[in-house]
Amino acid sequence: MTALDSEPRPLQDGHEARDLLTGILMKDGLCIAIFKFGAVALPPELEPRLRELVGRKTAVLRLEGYHVRAV
Repeated sequence: MTALDSEPRPLQDGHEARDLLTGILMKDGLCIAIFKFGAVALPPELEPRLRELVGRKTAVLRLEGYHVRAV
């Protein structure tokens, strides 16, 4: 079973995705962040920043916009 076996879920406002970021891909106009726990659908403008963080523990917080950081 892989992180893409199920449909990527959107990140709800006030929630955070945090885990090892194993990859990203663009699909249907969205940036799909593939974390160890599963896949999250994000806005395409986050792709350049997320690409820099592949292979690192990463947090994406959705709170009045999206906040991306290495942890």
